[in-house]
Amino acid sequence: MVNKKNFILIFILLNVLSSKALLSADIPLSDSTKKQPDLTLFASYQQGRVLLTNDFVRGNNIKHIPINSFRAESVQLLKQTTGDSLWEQLYKFPRYGFGIYSAQFIQTSEIGKPIAVYGVLGIPLLRLKNMSLSADFGLGLTFNWESFGEDKYNIALGAEETVYINAGPSLEYSFENGFIVNLGASFTHFSNGALKKPNKGINTFAPKVSLGYNFNGPKNPFRYQNVPEFKTKSEIVTSCYTGWENVLYKGNDVDSVTKNKGVYYSTFGLSATYNRQVSYKSKIGLGLMLGYMGAANSSISVVNGNLEDKDASFKEGFELSIFPSYELVINKLSLLVQPGFYLSRTKYVNRTPEVYQRVGIKYDVQKDLSFGINLRAYSYYISDFIEWTVAYRFHL
Repeated sequence: MVNKKNFILIFILLNVLSSKALLSADIPLSDSTKKQPDLTLFASYQQGRVLLTNDFVRGNNIKHIPINSFRAESVQLLKQTTGDSLWEQLYKFPRYGFGIYSAQFIQTSEIGKPIAVYGVLGIPLLRLKNMSLSADFGLGLTFNWESFGEDKYNIALGAEETVYINAGPSLEYSFENGFIVNLGASFTHFSNGALKKPNKGINTFAPKVSLGYNFNGPKNPFRYQNVPEFKTKSEIVTSCYTGWENVLYKGNDVDSVTKNKGVYYSTFGLSATYNRQVSYKSKIGLGLMLGYMGAANSSISVVNGNLEDKDASFKEGFELSIFPSYELVINKLSLLVQPGFYLSRTKYVNRTPEVYQRVGIKYDVQKDLSFGINLRAYSYYISDFIEWTVAYRFHL
């Protein structure tokens, strides 16, 4: 069974490691002069739409009205990179840090008043003298939801905690006295990655206005260095993963709490990926994965009012798949996109499609050793389960 406290701790640890990854230097500058960090505090407000992507937000809820609008406030503390490491220059001197987010759904408080704690990365796309256009990203945890356990209608959220994923553009103007005005928009996704079903998710989109203040006043000049010519290189990455898949019980011969809790089936596997790093930022590759799905053609029985699961045999649960891979490298942190195709697996009722999607994040804890989290999905929007991974890299 998934331990909720461990789920929370692992995601918080991932955000800490992500920030640590951005702090570390691959190629430090020779200038060792100490200086104060360039910190900026932002306060933001947004009001927009809840995307009507499932029956619950479309109106199948206690009040029988669509949940289609929301407002939110957030506060962020960000560090501006200035070129102390090569990756900062390669990504046009981004900002990173932490934020706190709070949202209210205007039509109802039925699904709670979520609060998120998250990491932030803002990558400039265009820089002028006092103006910049950036792509902003956030990843963290959200708490204080009213979940399916408390509300039988709420197929959007199976648990009181979800992942917070945020992305969007922003246009910013900086004044000489340190004040900043930022106008943008953001798409936000709330989901638990199917750790607890049902998990249709909540999706929002809204314009955003932000006011900021840079504690150092005028921007410090960026420090440029010569970028060595990149030489392509190859590697083989071997990894193993484990996870759990939640399956709800459809019968009516147990109490509602037991029924809504469902059972958990284990899943695990091994993979090997050949990567060719073609630039400082990008790796492309091809991988092969062997996996086991405990929920494949599985069954649930009731014994003395309790649910008992029977995992699939190894033959029933065995899966073989192949996947192309793209990896975006940001110092010791990497973002992965790996669409997969099943080559072999058992036929059974309600089997997922032959094509799956795998997206994730990993962090190099040592030179060639990394930890990561991947989301396995299908049909491009339905979460299947989360993979907790350990990988080791062999240079060719």
